[in-house]
Amino acid sequence: MKRIISALIIGPCVFLAILYAGPKLFLAGSTVVGLACLVEFSRLIRAMKLSNLPAFTYLAFLFIIVALERNLPAPAILAFVIMTGLLTALWRPGELKERLLGLMADLFGTVYISFLLYPAYLIRFTTGQPNGLHWLILIVVVVWTGDSAALAGGKMFGKHPFAPKISPKKTNEGAVAGLSAGIVAAFLLQHFFFTQLPLPHVLAVALLAGALGQLGDLVESMLKRAAGVKDSSHIIPGHGGVLDRIDSLLFAFPAAYLYLLIFHG
Repeated sequence: MKRIISALIIGPCVFLAILYAGPKLFLAGSTVVGLACLVEFSRLIRAMKLSNLPAFTYLAFLFIIVALERNLPAPAILAFVIMTGLLTALWRPGELKERLLGLMADLFGTVYISFLLYPAYLIRFTTGQPNGLHWLILIVVVVWTGDSAALAGGKMFGKHPFAPKISPKKTNEGAVAGLSAGIVAAFLLQHFFFTQLPLPHVLAVALLAGALGQLGDLVESMLKRAAGVKDSSHIIPGHGGVLDRIDSLLFAFPAAYLYLLIFHG
């Protein structure tokens, strides 16, 4: 029941933001979501007994988002963040090995959240209007429909583990159910609402976002299993943390954006 109630509150808020938020407000909201994910990521790192520096990750994340929004080249952004991280590690407390392992964790978390979340902004505001709006809605619907269908399909039909050492409850049957449901949802959206979007591209994006979304969820499961925790936090009743809620989208956004950039122009 908590999961359903949370979904009924979060879902409309997300779609209202996608529909009505302008570029600056959308980016600000995405930044808040990203910072919340980094807070949870730092919790996972500490649970792994690594000595990270959360303040560095938050400042580096904000720098990356601002730099990307100003169209600075990604190699230069990454170079600056890496150099800053290395210089920070020189004066961090603790043993040398702890400092370097903490730095690796900090850099990974910062790049993981920032570069995988930012494409949502690019899809919404750089792929044309109203197409950007429709593509982003379609991707979110595909991924979240797939998540729910995978959970239900796994409970009803699941027999063969998908990745038993990382997430024992995930099954091949659930993965197929989730991927199929996402494709069907995309087809229905295109047929009834987004008729200007080419159906072949819609189905390709749905397949890509659905498949990569499931792998994104599996990656976060790997992080949680390494940390020995069930959820990244308990901020969302029935769902866990913010990172638990968007882990699939973090893989779906860049994959879909690259597809649209390369094949749909």
